[in-house]
Amino acid sequence: MGTSTVAHSEPPTKAPGQRPQGPQSGPQSGSQDGIDRRRRRRAKISAQVCICAVECAEPFEEVCMSVDVSRDGLLFTSARTNYVKGQLLQITFPYSKLDNAGNLGQPAEVVRLVPQPGGKTGVAVQFISAKADTKSERKSAVAPAISKNKAPSTLSNTQQSVVLAVESDPRGAESMRNMLEQDGYTVIAVPTAQAALEILRTTVPAVFIAEVEAEDMSGQDLCVIIKQNERLAKVPVILMTRSAQPADYATSHQLGAVVCMAKPFTPERLQQVVRLVAPPPALRAANGRERTSPAASPG
Repeated sequence: MGTSTVAHSEPPTKAPGQRPQGPQSGPQSGSQDGIDRRRRRRAKISAQVCICAVECAEPFEEVCMSVDVSRDGLLFTSARTNYVKGQLLQITFPYSKLDNAGNLGQPAEVVRLVPQPGGKTGVAVQFISAKADTKSERKSAVAPAISKNKAPSTLSNTQQSVVLAVESDPRGAESMRNMLEQDGYTVIAVPTAQAALEILRTTVPAVFIAEVEAEDMSGQDLCVIIKQNERLAKVPVILMTRSAQPADYATSHQLGAVVCMAKPFTPERLQQVVRLVAPPPALRAANGRERTSPAASPG
């Protein structure tokens, strides 16, 4: 269609050695690169999403099903006809009616409307947090660097060493705890996703571990929740999978997981991965002593 026309169009006749017209090809390739990057970030996920519209003439709330999801936004289908481009919404995804579900809502803007069969409408929304331009991203990158120079509180030290894991097998949880506590981590292993969401309300862990095939909520859904929450977005997520299908790895990385590990694996391998994404507290303390001791000798 439009993309193939651009890709296969014949270049204009030009004299030997003549350089192609930059202003004509540059914007098209840049736009196509952006489209390709967005496609790679999307994942086909069908889950409940709660939409709340309050800043409009007729406020409403409804629960729909998502079509695909990315870290920047999502696409859902609705039978309503009063969505408009630029409309501000409150999006909760994934959404559950269960008590203590840990539903995390965030503002979003309607960016595209697509007619669907059966009179339905595909509504594409972009999260407001994803609209930050390059300047604001630089500022947000500088802010944590400044805060690191401040004396950290006891609470922040504790949070930095917490490994939060969803592990339904008591033996697996005990093995994980015994291995990681050797490095100084505080390991919190819970049997369900709901229990993990409750802990995430008050704790920012150094690492989050979950299983793709978990029963009450998949590890991939938990990863989406974490990455879409401003407070938790930088937490490294490690996912485990029993099926080890190629789609598990691709989808996990698209949703923001740093590693997807196939079960079974040895406790030592998990230890190596956790060390890689979040240096152990014992190692950080040792490095701190190494940096401070030479500084005291000069003079």
